[in-house]
Amino acid sequence: MVLLKISALMTMLATSTYYTAFASPLDPNAPLANDLGGVHLLLENDVDSNTPKYPVILLSKSRTYGDSQTACESLRESLVAPTFGNLTSLLNNTPVAHEELRGSTFFWTKGDDKNNGSTCFAFNRKSGQTVKRSCNENLPSLCTNSMPRYIVHEANTTSQIKVKTTHFGVWQGYRDLNQFRFLGIPYAEPPVGNLRFLKPVPINASKFVGGNKVNNATQFGNVCMQLNYGGQEVPPEYEPQVLGASSSEDCLYLNVFTPSLKASKGIRGLPVMVYVHGGSFTTYSGSTPVFEPGNLVSRGGVVVVTLNYRLGVFGLFLDTPDISESIAPGNLATRDQIQALKWVQQNIASFGGDPHQVTIFGESAGAWSMRALLSIPSAFGLYHNVISQSDLMGLPFSSQKYSTDLTSLTMKSLGCNNADLACAQNKTASDLHTAEINGINAFLNMTQYYWVSFGAVYMPMADGSLIANDFSELIKSGRYNKKANILWGFMHDEGFASITDYYPDPISVDDFNNSHVGEWRDSHVRSLLNSPYKLNTSDPDTLRIEMATATTDYYFGCPLLKMSQCIAGKSSSVYAYRMNHGRSIGSAFGGNVTSVCANRACHADDNIPTFGSGDVIPGAIQTGDDARFSRQIIDRWSTFAKTGNPNPKKNSKGLASSNPDVMNVNWPQYDDTTKPLLEIELQNTSVSHNTESAKCKWIEDNIKYEYQLNPPF
Repeated sequence: MVLLKISALMTMLATSTYYTAFASPLDPNAPLANDLGGVHLLLENDVDSNTPKYPVILLSKSRTYGDSQTACESLRESLVAPTFGNLTSLLNNTPVAHEELRGSTFFWTKGDDKNNGSTCFAFNRKSGQTVKRSCNENLPSLCTNSMPRYIVHEANTTSQIKVKTTHFGVWQGYRDLNQFRFLGIPYAEPPVGNLRFLKPVPINASKFVGGNKVNNATQFGNVCMQLNYGGQEVPPEYEPQVLGASSSEDCLYLNVFTPSLKASKGIRGLPVMVYVHGGSFTTYSGSTPVFEPGNLVSRGGVVVVTLNYRLGVFGLFLDTPDISESIAPGNLATRDQIQALKWVQQNIASFGGDPHQVTIFGESAGAWSMRALLSIPSAFGLYHNVISQSDLMGLPFSSQKYSTDLTSLTMKSLGCNNADLACAQNKTASDLHTAEINGINAFLNMTQYYWVSFGAVYMPMADGSLIANDFSELIKSGRYNKKANILWGFMHDEGFASITDYYPDPISVDDFNNSHVGEWRDSHVRSLLNSPYKLNTSDPDTLRIEMATATTDYYFGCPLLKMSQCIAGKSSSVYAYRMNHGRSIGSAFGGNVTSVCANRACHADDNIPTFGSGDVIPGAIQTGDDARFSRQIIDRWSTFAKTGNPNPKKNSKGLASSNPDVMNVNWPQYDDTTKPLLEIELQNTSVSHNTESAKCKWIEDNIKYEYQLNPPF
């Protein structure tokens, strides 16, 4: 079983010493974006740390030359020189402010006519020339953007800006090279005290409205209570470095990253991508540095939202048979995610996003969450596209008995009667963590749960109400979100990321058979080794290699392809991929890389390419092949967020349509006849057909998947 962890990030960041940022004092002179009438960050971003950048701020409201100077100065900037970068390309190709630029040809830039005080210089985006215009003419303007790119714990928060929402008050964030950042916005009431283990309560917006109240959005909110993958509480020094903030039960916050603050709701906003993080449903957060989205926001021309949701026992506590489901309904992590999506629908337009064009995406446990959200009718109207990366599709949703067994063991360790919810609510968070670890260990020793690993104890539950059945059954009967476009896939070497947790060193077949069988919890994976998975006796590491390959096929690849076949032709578009290249967090951030994952595309190696986040810590860079591969993923993913199709149209706005790694390969929709799979490579990405069909058929004929062997009903 694969343990869902990002251990290299833990090791590298938690052992380093960086400045830990606190909430910045609010600048009382920060401008209100609504008054500026449309503020847009333009940048032809190649996501390469080492290439020159030419960022520009577009103010789309027409003003006189003098008023344009004043508006730029309110942002702590000045009018940009007309020779700065390639303004013609920037203005003609930007997806960030495409609608605002329609009908606009001239833009105020730096300079006035020394011989005629009534004429000033404007840039003609069609001719690329600087021309003289009357200084009293009203034109949009171009300002400098002198802010650096975001670096973890070295954030420059001095260039602040306010946004006024319709019903949620005024929020003050700040700008960097790539985006406006509005951090730590609460989307639900703190789930503490008698709200612990209950459904998320919508945030009381009146707390943030009234008079001249300005709310601070310059710092990440608390992250949710954490366990590491081994089941221990994380040390205090780990939290600010690795998670972006300290942990607390008061943790239901989200973050908005946008390249564009629109002038009015009459102008269509940008596509929105809402990210649900992974981490075994026990760890990580929306502020974990790997998920820093600046390059995705900037290059993709999208608004990104990251969020925290309750984890571990706090997020997956289920009512025992003695507690009413109406009081403690379970699936709290998923319910939190739904509540965050409701906040997005109500408020994202104020931050430049289009609530009618929302894509949800997640990796690992976040991808498992995508599967859950595809299964919940009440969530269907909250999103339109789904990107699922490395979902363990071979595993089912848990049954009610599974979840109540786990909860009952936790309650027992707490010293609480199964019927006494108040007892559990009154315990300290530390008490709960201790009981949670004890409960998990006892649960894993139960015979009927032999197939469960510590890295995947917690999972969404098919309770018959919120989630009616396992996803595999729902797609058979058409009871999933058939209107959503789906893009999903897996890493080529998913299973290699955890094989060393079981076997740190190569082992012989004899050693495995004689003394290590009990350590490999999953008998189904063992039996796969007697099938199409052939051992190479000349390779001393052949057993681990085949076991890891079998794990990839059994939990990730083959069940995903089977699900794709079930959905193909019955609903909106489905696109499937296998990512054969990646960038490990360890190699990017200076940590260790598991030897078996060197030169392989392992679990979690898609996180950095997805966000282009390989240069977010001090001293790290992203250049050359790393930048090139990230461009490919960002261009595919952001195009899908815009259109529901990962293939950019020729001459479409943005950088994707000029990326040969994307434009030279058409990614076909999945169909049950040719079974196309995009094989994503650093270069020479291609389409394969009927991939791994022999192995997958053998599994289905002889083994079955866990969702078939251990269904929730």
